[in-house]
Parts: sequence; C-alpha cells; structure tokens
Amino acid sequence: MPKCQNCGDKWTWGQTVLRLFTLGDSLKCPFCQQEQFLTLAARKKTSLFVFAAPLIMFISVAFGIEPFASLALFGLSFLFIMGIYPFFIELTDERGPMW
Repeated sequence: MPKCQNCGDKWTWGQTVLRLFTLGDSLKCPFCQQEQFLTLAARKKTSLFVFAAPLIMFISVAFGIEPFASLALFGLSFLFIMGIYPFFIELTDERGPMW
C-alpha cells in the first residue's frame, strides 16, 4: 500500500481506491491533506493495465466467446485489476516528468 511521503502514514486499500477516482495527477493524503504524486516507476508499472480491455476484446473475438460471457469476463477482470492496482502505487511528494 502507498505511504505518504509527508506524514509517513500508510494508506488503506479503500483509501487508495477512492483516491484513484479523482481527476488530476495528484492524490491528496487522507491524513495530512498534502498532495502526493505517483512515482515514475509506479506510472510505468500501472500503465500496463490499460492493455487489459483490448486484450479481452481480442480474446473474445478470436475464440468466438458469447457477448454476455465477454462482458462478464471484462467485469471480472476490471474487479481483479482494481483489487491489485493499489498494491502497485508508490507515492512521492514531488511532481515528476510524465515519462
């Protein structure tokens, strides 16, 4: 789980997931309200999750999976990714380069 670089408190899974649904490139610490940013390494690791949806669509078409089953597979993969995503988050108190 991510840890605030300002106050040193460790975020819970729920706090991390809630912070991920905010717009912008910063995440506010739930304890000290300071802005935190994803590290470059964390952004690179989590950018691979973007390829999950196209991969599922390709698999569905390639193997002729029914649309309802494809939708269920997409929903399950979304829940799985949201479940593990907070474990890949690393924070810094400085805004860094995008790549």
